[in-house]
Amino acid sequence: MASAVTNHLVASLNRFSTHAANQLSTALAGQTNLKELVSKLGIAESDLKELAGAATLAVGSAPGNLARGLVEGWVEGRFGKEIWEMLQALTTCTEKLSNELSLGQARFGISLALPLVAMQHSSLPHVECIRELEDLTLVTEGCHWVDFAMGAYGSAAVQGFDKSSISVGIGEKPGVEVIFANLPEQVVTTPGHFVALDRNKKAVVLGIRGTTTLADAVTDAAGESVEISEVPGLQGHKAMLASARNVIDSTRGTLEDELSKNSGFELLVTGHSLGAGTAILCSILLTADPSKKFQRLRCFAFAPPPVVSPLTASAVQNVEIHSFVNRTDVVPRASLANVFHLLEECMAVDQLDLNFLPRFAVMSGDKLNDKEENEKAKQLIMNTVTETQRIRRQEQHQTFPRLFIAGEVYWIEWRGQPGGVEDSKDSNSEPDPIIHRVKAEQFQAMLLRGGSNALKDHLCGAYKSGLEGYRKHLELNAPKSTSCNCVCQ
Repeated sequence: MASAVTNHLVASLNRFSTHAANQLSTALAGQTNLKELVSKLGIAESDLKELAGAATLAVGSAPGNLARGLVEGWVEGRFGKEIWEMLQALTTCTEKLSNELSLGQARFGISLALPLVAMQHSSLPHVECIRELEDLTLVTEGCHWVDFAMGAYGSAAVQGFDKSSISVGIGEKPGVEVIFANLPEQVVTTPGHFVALDRNKKAVVLGIRGTTTLADAVTDAAGESVEISEVPGLQGHKAMLASARNVIDSTRGTLEDELSKNSGFELLVTGHSLGAGTAILCSILLTADPSKKFQRLRCFAFAPPPVVSPLTASAVQNVEIHSFVNRTDVVPRASLANVFHLLEECMAVDQLDLNFLPRFAVMSGDKLNDKEENEKAKQLIMNTVTETQRIRRQEQHQTFPRLFIAGEVYWIEWRGQPGGVEDSKDSNSEPDPIIHRVKAEQFQAMLLRGGSNALKDHLCGAYKSGLEGYRKHLELNAPKSTSCNCVCQ
């Protein structure tokens, strides 16, 4: 077992007794898997048997803590600490959904069900695409503006000087001047933002920062929707709508001054992660304001969460928005409705007539039980999640209405990796991105797939790599839709 599992198991057993922990450490020294370990352990036998055969584990109980430690150790050992933190962020979201989901009736808890649900997610079909993106000009612009989205985070090398930090973060491009910058450390409803002048592109740029961790992004993205008072009939993400209003108030004077002084310049709004969601809502609010007349307003959003509904609203269709989603990035799939449906799947798995041991065996791949029994347990879990998804597609939940990614949506796939999900194990292979046009409805499920890629794919640098790699291809070759892994219509 991974060392992380050992550490968590020892720590958990310390709750039982020091003697038990010492015996466990001795047993682990000569064992390679849990099957051998369980067969040789003679410690705290009643507790160990209670865990192995438990039909339910009370949250906070000693066996419950031991089970949680095993799962946490396995996830961290295989995928890294950040992925476990992301799963815990999803668990935190259950506070908003507890009544609807009857979480008090959980037998093992959401944390123990999430890795099992992820197993089924990894077997699902690829994203259905409309067609491959062939517009070299648009891809080239994406390569340019993603640097501004990345620049909104500032540079760690420059502290205390916001404009300089933004300028370094952007890459100190020729013809670019940062006019205004505000990078607060902790202001919940006002994300860091800046206004820059790009003379070569004839654009005034409004850049908005996202959150710095994936766990925070998932938690914040799973927010309530409210009516947008400025645009009747349109629903928006409550927290990001507040952020958009505050960013507009903060930059209104600067934007008006720069657009007035630079006749013919467009307004370009951009951001990454929650900054992308806020950028979309800023663009909608600015366009809907009758007192504002822009030469042109566009939005380039990288890794945006779902923030508006319905997509058919004229206030959405009247704005030129380009939204990019990279491979298995979880944030563009994170909304309160999507998290609710994910947790529905978790509760369905939690309620299965399976004890803890077969659950952990299926999750970890350890042969703790008879092979046939393990396969039966795995198939039961897979079928249960699939049936829950089938029922969900038949009707929309009224308490948690769906939100969508706005604008033209593009999905970055990485050829040579199954469904663009798993990294190729061939160390000699070169990244080979393809960008497709897709429908926003393709991201109406919170899918846990790709392991640690759910984290890596969200990084702004990963978006930059995908865009630049595909631009180079378009400059040299014809589109390659005949060899992509997705389902092009």
